[in-house]
Parts: sequence; structure tokens; C-alpha cells
Amino acid sequence: MMFSKIFTALFLTSIVGATVLPAATFRKGGLLKRDNSAVSILEAIAPTSTSCAGAPVPSECATATQAAPFLVEAFSNYSITSVNEISGILALIAYESGEFKYSVNHYPGRPGQGTRNMQMANYNLLYARSIPALSGPLAAITTATTTDGLTTDQLNQILALVDTDEYGWASGAWFLTTQCQSIRSQLQAGGTAGFTAYMGCVQTDASDDRLAYFTRATQAFAT
Repeated sequence: MMFSKIFTALFLTSIVGATVLPAATFRKGGLLKRDNSAVSILEAIAPTSTSCAGAPVPSECATATQAAPFLVEAFSNYSITSVNEISGILALIAYESGEFKYSVNHYPGRPGQGTRNMQMANYNLLYARSIPALSGPLAAITTATTTDGLTTDQLNQILALVDTDEYGWASGAWFLTTQCQSIRSQLQAGGTAGFTAYMGCVQTDASDDRLAYFTRATQAFAT
């Protein structure tokens, strides 16, 4: 457990450094090496996140380097230190966002669905309600506690509140810590069973495509 926390701390610290300094690098045990920077870990999980060239929706696209500081802040704010939990969240985000290319659901285009883990509208309302800074803007849209009866415009306006760099990258961390408490120990234990339990909590299957992202994430950390 102590190794997991130290290793994760090195990952988070080196990602932050990579946004302002030459990419910080690490390996197991905390020793530095040139070929395994923290941003490179994100790129290993989401190989096309090195560039936004040709992105279908350029305004929604972010590179691994651009995403990094917001992911770090999210893990810190929600006190997530488990390597397997970080791997699971990054795998979910990479899959759902098309490797950081999307933050709004375009296919089939469900009203109010989005953020980097593509939360459904009902969860985006819960998420927005959990953020004190959004209480005023949210109240201007609705004071409802559920999405029942809300219009398409209202659902999309709620999404717009949380579909920002500050909040959009943190939605996966919020979801795990608030909606998936019952399976966290399984995800922390790792392996296919842990990831499958996590995917069950987000109401989907651990398909081969999804599992491939989780495998890349855990392998990137293990290098």
C-alpha cells in the first residue's frame, strides 16, 4: 500500500512538472529514466492523444499534455491514490472521449450527456450540484434534484456548466468516489475482475476494447 501511494505521488508530481518543465520521468522505485515520462504514460494509454491535428471537433480536443494538470488536480481533490483506480479512470476517460477528442456525446447525441467520461445527464446534474461554485449558475437553469421533466436546452445548459477543463476532467474521479463506493476495493485490487466491477458500476460491460485501455494503463504504470 505504501509503495502504491509513493508511486502514484511520483506520477502525479511528474505530470504537473511536465506542463512547465522538461517531462519528468520515473520508474518503479522512484528512480528516474528518460523514456517513461508521466505524459508518456497518458500517451501510452491513449496513443492518438499526442496531437489534435484533424480532430473531428477541434474545440473539444485536448492532448495528453493539455489534459494532464486537470487530471492531477482531480485525483488530488478526490483523494485518489491507488494506481489501479487511476488506471481505471484513465482507461474510462480515454475510451469514452475517443482518446481526449470529445467531451460531448455526438453519437447518437443524447441531450446533456458529456464530460470526459461521458456521464449521462442525470449524473451531470448530481455532479453540478456537488460543486459549490456552480450553485448560482445551476439555480439559474433549474432547482430540480432530478432530470425528470427538464428540457433538452436545460440538460445541455447543465452539461455546459461541467464541461470545462476544471470540471470535465474531474468527472471520472467524482463518479468513482461518489457512485462506486461499493466496488472500490475490487478496483483497487486490480485485474480483469476489478475493472469489470468498475464497468458494472458505470453501467456498461468490460468489453475487449475497454479492457485494452485498462491493460495499457496498468502496463504503463508497471514499466
